Order: sequence, then structure tokens, then C-alpha cells
Amino acid sequence: MSLGELRRDELVTGDDLTAIAVGAPTVARVRALVEWVGAGRALTQTGRLRRGDALALVEMLDTGDVLDQRFPIQSSAELYGLTLLVEWAKASGLVRVARGRIVAVRKHAKVLERPVELVCRMLAAIPQLGDELGDSVVAGDAVHTVEAVFGDLVAHGGRLSLERACQVAWNTAMTRFWFPDAIEQQLEFQRRRGDGDVRRMLAAVADLGVLTVADGVIALTPLGSRSVGAWLGLGTPTSDVLSVKVTLHESADPEIWRRLRVPADIRLDRFHQVLGAAMGWQDSHLHVFERGSDQYGFPDPDLDMRADREVTLGALLVHPGDRLDYEYDFGDSWQHDIVLEAVQHGDHDGPRCTDGAGRCPPEDVGGIPGYQNLRRVLADPEEDGHAEALQWLGIQHADDFDATDFSPERANAAIAGVLIAPPA
Repeated sequence: MSLGELRRDELVTGDDLTAIAVGAPTVARVRALVEWVGAGRALTQTGRLRRGDALALVEMLDTGDVLDQRFPIQSSAELYGLTLLVEWAKASGLVRVARGRIVAVRKHAKVLERPVELVCRMLAAIPQLGDELGDSVVAGDAVHTVEAVFGDLVAHGGRLSLERACQVAWNTAMTRFWFPDAIEQQLEFQRRRGDGDVRRMLAAVADLGVLTVADGVIALTPLGSRSVGAWLGLGTPTSDVLSVKVTLHESADPEIWRRLRVPADIRLDRFHQVLGAAMGWQDSHLHVFERGSDQYGFPDPDLDMRADREVTLGALLVHPGDRLDYEYDFGDSWQHDIVLEAVQHGDHDGPRCTDGAGRCPPEDVGGIPGYQNLRRVLADPEEDGHAEALQWLGIQHADDFDATDFSPERANAAIAGVLIAPPA
């Protein structure tokens, strides 16, 4: 099932979504917490809730924390459910700490009256809760692992085994953490801790009304189907649809281009993934979008570059004919021209490649001049470097390299692949 099929299956009204959000336990708890905080409540010197307040909140909010009179708590930090809720409210911008007190954030008070928006805000704050989700490397890298799990869930049509979710989180964390001297038993211990933290995170999200976890299977609810994709930067189901043509600058014989249909509110960093997948790039180099003097990519103060995850494609391409420049690999300098061809209204079925031409050049070939030279060398068996070129490309014969080779089906399979986390 594709992302688009997932969205079409969820034919629910705004009232339905509101009802789901209102009925979510965590929504009720956080609204009650903010109301209780009111104008402010004093905290301890360590920034924790006072013991009496914490005990009262556990009962009032039904946080799930078990109180044993034989072992009285010394701090609210010992109450996992309450601590998670308070930190979640902070990360969502609903409360803050000021001068030793926890206070409600007035400018976000109206969000509490809009349950669906509240769910989206709290969902987006989850990656900031690493310390509250657990103490494994999976929780420590929550900003990446959480998004990877949910991206995989969306890409698989809103259903995923709990086992795969744990594997995706572990694989993602292992790209940034490693234990060079660890023995197998130590790695297995770390893995089990990570699995526990994934289960804890999913249970917390389930209380937002976004998903269910039953019989080892995670499934998005209708509210989750509408909110998770938007949170991941993939666009909302009812946004306008942009038709854009991407052309590799100075490519010829054939000209290399792709026509893409994407939601207008897709995040620019996600569009970078879609564009790269459709073209055939491996996303192993830096990139930049440029419009006039404005640059968007991986944020770098030395390059005066803004984060591309902070802007949508529709904010830069508004009217047919609007243009955007894109460069991939600052060494080979693959320049792309992006032109908005049309804006359409109505539901969309996720990012798609509808047409195109030309094979993507090999990575690290030396840009357009290097690609032209490669093709010239391949075309003449007597040319110096012909055998080396075949070996470098991993082919037996020059005929195995077809510069015109392009398939929309392969492009769309690649686009779907950038949403799916690497398998176990």
C-alpha cells in the first residue's frame, strides 16, 4: 500500500479527527496539567515539582505511576509517567520554567482548544524527549530514530510489526553510535534496552490517539494517517499539488530531466530526497537550493545557509514559471534547474515522478565534463582508459551502459525507498 492509498483509505471528517483527539488520554492529561499550572507553580531548587504537587498530580492526571507507601518518593523525577508528561508539555511549548516556577505559555493557550492541532504539536515534540524516553542509544538519538520508525510506518501503509520498528530504530542509532570493543553479550544488552525504549515511546504515542499497538503490530489511526505524514515533512493530504520539471543543467544527448508531482507543503529537505531518488543520486554529498541570494540546505553559518527543513517547496515556488536552482555535490557540481509548471487543487497521492528522460550520471565522475569524457571513452574500444572505465562502472561491455535508460516505475520505486528505513 502506498502513502497515497493510505490517505485515500482514511475517509474521515474533521469532526471525526477531533473526536479521536479529544478522546486521547494524553490530550486530556496535558490540558488538565496546563490548567493546573495556571499562573505558575513553585518548583524545587533542582527544577522538579514539589513532592506534594507531584503526588496530587499523579492521582489527578492518572499518569500510571505506582506509588508504594513503603518506599516514599524523594522527587518527581522518580515518577516516570508524570515526568514524561511535564517534559512533553515543555517541549510542546505549552509550559515553561521561569524564575523557579513552572508557568503556562499564554501565546499557545488557544492550541489547547484545538485538539487535533495539539496532537500535531505534541507529536512533533517527541524527538526532543530522548532523556525521558529512556537511557539507551536509541533514546539518545531520538531525533533520528523516532523519525525513522514513523517514516517506515507511513511508507508501509500505516502498519508495521513491532519487531521491525525496533530493528529500524537500532539500525538508525548504529549509524551514529558504535561500540568497537563490545562483546556480543554487551551489544545484545544495548539492543534489548533500545527495544524497551521503542516500546515505551510507541505506548506514549498510542495515548495521543495516533496509533495502536496490538499483537505485535503497530497501526496508524485515522488521526495518525492525517498527522504523521505532515509531521515528517511529507505534506498534508489536502494541500495543493505542484508539478515541477527538474533538468540537469548542460546535459545533452539526451537531456536529463524529471517531472515530479509533490504536495505544496512538502518540506524542502524531503523534496531534496524525492528529487535525488527520481534523478538517481545516492544522497552521499552535500546539496543546496538557491533562489536569488537565499540558500537552503544543511545549515552552515560559514556558508550563510538556512536549514532546508524549515521551509516548504510551496513557499518558494508559488506561480507557474517560478524557478529554483539546486546543486548536488559541491565537487562535481551537478546543477539542476527546477521550474514550477502547474499548481493543482485537491487530494494528492504522495510524491510521484510522472515523466522524464536520460540516465543519471555516475556519482564522482567529475560533473558534466567528466560524464561527457566517460561516454566518449566508452564509445571507442581503442580509446585509452576504455578498459578502466568498464571496470569502474562494473560492466563487461560498453553497450551495458545506456545513457537513455529511464523508467518512471524505477524512479517511483526509488522515491518510495527514501521513505522506508533500511531493513534488518
